[in-house]
Amino acid sequence: MKEPLTNKQIIFLIFSYIVGYGIISLPKNIAEDMGTGGWISIVIGDIIIIFSAFLFTYLAKTFNNKTIFEYSRILTGTFISYCIIFIISIYSISTATVVTKLTCETIKLSFLINTPIWALTTFMLIVCFYTLLNDIHVLGRIFEIFCLVFIIFALILDIAIFSQGELTDIKPFFLLDVEGLIKTLPKIIFPFVGIELLAVIPMDFKKENKKVFRYILGILVLIGIVYIINVESSISVMGVDSIIHYEDARFASIRRIEIDALQFLKRLDSIFIVAWLLSTFGTIVLSLYMAVFLLNKLFSKINRNIIVFILIAIVFILTLIPTTMDMLRQALDYVSYLGIGILLVMPILLSIITLIKKHFKKI
Repeated sequence: MKEPLTNKQIIFLIFSYIVGYGIISLPKNIAEDMGTGGWISIVIGDIIIIFSAFLFTYLAKTFNNKTIFEYSRILTGTFISYCIIFIISIYSISTATVVTKLTCETIKLSFLINTPIWALTTFMLIVCFYTLLNDIHVLGRIFEIFCLVFIIFALILDIAIFSQGELTDIKPFFLLDVEGLIKTLPKIIFPFVGIELLAVIPMDFKKENKKVFRYILGILVLIGIVYIINVESSISVMGVDSIIHYEDARFASIRRIEIDALQFLKRLDSIFIVAWLLSTFGTIVLSLYMAVFLLNKLFSKINRNIIVFILIAIVFILTLIPTTMDMLRQALDYVSYLGIGILLVMPILLSIITLIKKHFKKI
């Protein structure tokens, strides 16, 4: 058996999965219902994901060096376990499909207007296919680099945007609208999707991964901070009344600013697109990795590379189905609702069963 991933590799994989397409529409989704108090919903969403991460870590620690494929069978039996694996696989494939389609639509509308969607999708999935031929250890090393690039680019750009924004546009800071908060929480589930990756990462709590939850907690807090800065800086430039009309609110806010030191760039959003594409690529690859990992366990006699090829082909076909942005947003809503079950309902139920079996000393 290969050495387990290091704690740093695990948190960079989590960051790469979670921070993706959702960051460009997050300011609009937050401002619609919460206005300048949107940071409160981000904090609550972050707390929910931290709780989910605790449950997944608890399960991984209880069943040392095992993934959900193994411990779900121990806890629920073969049939229910296979149902869980099937649901997670469908969810992972759906996530990859929706993110791929949304990313290609955004690139076409913003940068490559005359390029057909199918061509952009084909290119992106070919890169994903090549990446998925590698195992999780290689992915861990790849996304260590990608994360550092994203964090450096994003924070520099956020500081630049704040320097051009108006403080009055993000006031009042403590604007709590309970009704708006209830409406907003389902919308911000998708930007936080990704912590379920812990279910398919074997962890050795006796050696390498003893303090892994501390690392996970730290990276989730960082993601919350990145999201808050993203939203607040965008609102400071455009204002709440304006930003709610832009699906790609992040790009729209970047195009509104002019920084003398960066005038050599005709389009400042070209800086952000590099970091954003790296993060979106991470979401697509790692969501597909979950499906490949689980289906390879389920159909162990089939070569892994064949499973990768089949899944890439399925995703490509599925991206052709939504013909309008309304259909695509509806698909995104369905994936978000399914994500709630994967992120919260499933780990809660498995943790309860674990506690019950521990009480009766069956584990």
